[in-house]
Amino acid sequence: MRPVELLAGFKLIERLLPARSRSREGGMVRYWDIANQIFPDTAGERPMSHWRRAIRRVLGDNFPVVRNGAIDPEVAATLAKRVFPMPDREMSGSQWPRTLHCIGSLGAGGAERQLVNLLVELADRGHHDQTLLTMHPLEGDGAHYLTLLKSHAVDLRVNNKPIREEGVELIRNNQTIVNLIRRMPYSFNAWTLDLWVDIALAKPDVAHFWLDHCNIWGAPAALFAGVPSVVVSTRNVHPENFPYLYAPYMKPWYNWLAQCPRVHFINNSRAGADSYAEWMGVPRSRFEVIVNGVNLEHLKPATTDQRERIRNEIGVPQQATVVVGAFRMSEEKRPILFVDTFAEAAKDRPWLHAVLMGEGPYLEAVRARSAELGVSDRFHAVGRRTDLPQVLSSMDVFLHTAWWEGTPNVVLEAQQLGIPVVVSKAGGAADAVAHGETGYLVERDQTGQLADRLIEILDNLPSWKRAAARGPGFIAERFGVQRMVDQTYALHRGVVGSQMLSRAKSKVEA
Repeated sequence: MRPVELLAGFKLIERLLPARSRSREGGMVRYWDIANQIFPDTAGERPMSHWRRAIRRVLGDNFPVVRNGAIDPEVAATLAKRVFPMPDREMSGSQWPRTLHCIGSLGAGGAERQLVNLLVELADRGHHDQTLLTMHPLEGDGAHYLTLLKSHAVDLRVNNKPIREEGVELIRNNQTIVNLIRRMPYSFNAWTLDLWVDIALAKPDVAHFWLDHCNIWGAPAALFAGVPSVVVSTRNVHPENFPYLYAPYMKPWYNWLAQCPRVHFINNSRAGADSYAEWMGVPRSRFEVIVNGVNLEHLKPATTDQRERIRNEIGVPQQATVVVGAFRMSEEKRPILFVDTFAEAAKDRPWLHAVLMGEGPYLEAVRARSAELGVSDRFHAVGRRTDLPQVLSSMDVFLHTAWWEGTPNVVLEAQQLGIPVVVSKAGGAADAVAHGETGYLVERDQTGQLADRLIEILDNLPSWKRAAARGPGFIAERFGVQRMVDQTYALHRGVVGSQMLSRAKSKVEA
């Protein structure tokens, strides 16, 4: 057994026991004791052979079932036969479907922000049967949006914890399902087993998954758990465009999910839905588009005192004109292009500064590039901020340079705050700007035009600020959070209603 298989096996078996069931000897976890409690019939064997046998009991003898991104057809057919038919399980039947949402964390991302907007608004409307299941602990950077949920009726659960005793019993009593899950790729079947337990115990009418890894690991778990309706929320364009996120198993498992009529796909832009459908080779009709919704109540512009304080904190002169941006410092956002565009505009404008918010692998490269171009004294890469609306509204022009996008929340928020924008026409960003009114869209391969448009706005800033005052009306009409929540709620109600109707029809025919 290779080391990676041992690691995958431990990752899975470790989660099957409550923390109090683990024992330590000499400061090290006795892995074979953990295995012994799950598989008592293997007791008495030598520790390492016992441990390896326990892993094989869970993961199976054939590693892996996915090679070069292709699913073993026999495995795919076996799993589909088991989980695709409508489960014989009663649904709540109330106005509010019992809903479980699953996402990696509540970090500072666009999908996380949309999920929190959705949960808060539905809770305010009276939906008190919502569960949020995160795959990672809600702490540190992973708890960025947690404070927005704490005062609302949302059941918060963390999946990445030892399974409760009722979960262990669920596993022991459902070895058929465990044996099916073990036939999935060992690179993620530990997560699928873990999620299956939490979802099966929650018994939702709808399980809604957010972002690619969570979709691939969690949607099969929901099908195994007998959830009547599963919503798979894709964002941006298909994942092969993001090498640091992409895994070869994604496409075949998305295709497998697309064969199940209980699985419903959504995306937050037309461009994103087109991209996924073409990549998966499925009809575009398999995707519904629900564009992002901006929660206007939380977008409070900075007061005069806040503006002064924020500029002092960052080191921006009070009278300076400032170009501002906010995004993850990753390749597809083109942060180096942001620096280059600012530097071009700043050549003959010594009063011009830039503030760039966000974290990621390119942060130090951004700072180095600003030094290389001789603008580091006027370029402020400030990392992550929790007061994004106040910082945005304390600056003058918004710049966004991404090559790939879904529907960028921050572009919507900048316009809502009345800031003129210059945005590359990437993915859903093409629908996110009132071109020529609230700012400019620039073809993403015309990088020089970003600086040209930025300079045009800077040289006519008073008139552009008056024009950008139309931003709130544009955003409210196209991207209001109420519309996003209405569409998502209608989807949840619709899929549950159709499943209840289908079940009733089946019973009559029987």
